[in-house]
Amino acid sequence: MFTKILRYFSVTAAVVIFLAAGVSAQRLVSNVSNGTLRPNVVGARLNEIFKNAPLAANSPQIELRKIVYTTIDVKGRSVNVSGLVAWPTGGAPNGLVVFCHGTIQDRRNSPSKWTGKPNGSEAETATYAFATGGYAVVIPDYLGLGDHQAAHPYPLNVTNARSARDSIVPARMLAMQTGYKIGPKLYVTGYSEGGGIAMALTRDLQGLNSSGYQVEKSAPASGPYDVTDTTRDFMLVDGTDTLGFGVRLYLLSYATYYFRKEHGVKITNYFKPTMANSIWLNYNSTVSDENLIKGLVITATLMRAKKSMKNVLTPEFISRLERLDKSDPLIAELAKQDVYDWSPRTPMLLINLEGDGVVDPRNTEKAFRTMRARGIGRDKLRRYIIPGEGLNHVIAVPNAMSAARKFFDEGFAGVRDAQ
Repeated sequence: MFTKILRYFSVTAAVVIFLAAGVSAQRLVSNVSNGTLRPNVVGARLNEIFKNAPLAANSPQIELRKIVYTTIDVKGRSVNVSGLVAWPTGGAPNGLVVFCHGTIQDRRNSPSKWTGKPNGSEAETATYAFATGGYAVVIPDYLGLGDHQAAHPYPLNVTNARSARDSIVPARMLAMQTGYKIGPKLYVTGYSEGGGIAMALTRDLQGLNSSGYQVEKSAPASGPYDVTDTTRDFMLVDGTDTLGFGVRLYLLSYATYYFRKEHGVKITNYFKPTMANSIWLNYNSTVSDENLIKGLVITATLMRAKKSMKNVLTPEFISRLERLDKSDPLIAELAKQDVYDWSPRTPMLLINLEGDGVVDPRNTEKAFRTMRARGIGRDKLRRYIIPGEGLNHVIAVPNAMSAARKFFDEGFAGVRDAQ
């Protein structure tokens, strides 16, 4: 008990010190209610979302709040960004979970926009997964999404981890201002793009070596940890179905669009002119992610791409990508985003979907093998593979978050199939 009291006051003191020091990158600017989830709704929705990966039945009332806080953008400037905080009414004794969401380009689907209406989003899934278990949850929108009017730095694990890190103090400050009690423990998880960000965030927080940022457990899920090898090869593979091709096209075009918006690099340096024009038009319109992918696939079909990325990319870029030529600004930046080769000191559960057709499972396998080779044993690191039957990358989110919740609750003993 005495240890818990000391940890609580160390976290509170850390928040106060950061604020007193005027650290602009960690300041709560404003907050507003996004609504309240009533216990009867929580119970029914919890059972529906996690019907294939059940969680312990618990139906608290859950409060949703949008926060605006400060972070640092890609040019080192202090900017306001937004995020979602969710917590069970009456307190979150188990601590704070930072959940890093997967890839979206339609800012209307940003976590801070979620008001509790059932929609199957990752914000909804993470809220139900953790707030029903006595945890508070903070879900950053990231740079370029939510209220921040800029291009989202996709797929920059390290850059986006900064806005995730900077959400921690504002979330705890909101709790202090409202008299809400959050336990001192800190947890990190995320899915898909958010899995890579969660891995980068865990490494970042470990490097701070501060009690206020000490991670109790981390559970990155299905993330692109090896951007320059595994993910690069995955982007160029042929012989995929239409969905697999569309996703690859979406992900790589997102990166080139960001570099065009933020750094002025021409999309035609990477994609053939017809596709480059389609990318520019689609990303600059108000369109859902699903319709954006459809638009790109239609363009590729008209180009007779035959579901091959090599038929829509320029030969020069293919050559640079195969050689990992860092004279190319996009490749040089991607080379900084590998987050698998380090030694976590906090218990970590790596989660991935068997046969995932969007984020290659070899990312998780390589991270696992590399960390093992560094001497990280079963007491600190295990891997859980979600059986792939009947699942794909999108609909496996509840399974991943169920495993993360059980790991946070009970450690490795809570996920018996983890190796």
